[in-house]
Amino acid sequence: MDLVWLYIYSYLIGSVPTAYIIGKLVKGVDLRNVGSGNVGASNLYQVAGKRWLAPLGLFELLVKGGSSLWIGQYLIGLDRSSIFLMAAPLFAVAGNNWSIFLRFQGGRGVAVAFGTLMALSPLLLGAFAAVALGGWAVTRSAGVWVLTALALLPLWATISGAPTSLALYCTCLVALIILKRLLSNMTGFPKDISRKRVLFNRLFLDRDVNDRADWVKRVEESRN
Repeated sequence: MDLVWLYIYSYLIGSVPTAYIIGKLVKGVDLRNVGSGNVGASNLYQVAGKRWLAPLGLFELLVKGGSSLWIGQYLIGLDRSSIFLMAAPLFAVAGNNWSIFLRFQGGRGVAVAFGTLMALSPLLLGAFAAVALGGWAVTRSAGVWVLTALALLPLWATISGAPTSLALYCTCLVALIILKRLLSNMTGFPKDISRKRVLFNRLFLDRDVNDRADWVKRVEESRN
């Protein structure tokens, strides 16, 4: 029964729409109706400025990403390598991506994933950060490098000798974030771009079209 409550807690805490709440409190706006329409850090930055990224990041990393693991390990007594423990942060990521408080819309889950790795394996966290931030520094394209860093996680877990459960966790984590990118809050497909191209852009660029400014413009026009 403790596991059931842990998983319910994980999903609900993951579902807390932190960026949405900050946008409402600070600027009085619904992030779903401004900018890119995403309920995440990048859209919050465009709307409210960079100073609000710190409280957002702390909550996403420590509370959403880490708390279910710490509760499972230290309060319930689950082993650190237990597959039952690994399931808890997956519920948190799922809650973030498909929040019950936003009619199953949500963010992309990257910051929450970062927090889970911080609690599970600092080594994997370092590998993820090195690839994602290093690639971004060179190309200034975050979407493809975050995807690359995520996709490499199961490999890093395997070759580092981590428990099989951690490699499985990383595989499920990648699947959740890829699924979120492809579904993109259930938005429709642009009529002037092939569906294959849109899915390609969503997967590798995390948007429907190549140019971000054009993408934001299309999203804003679709709301009017």
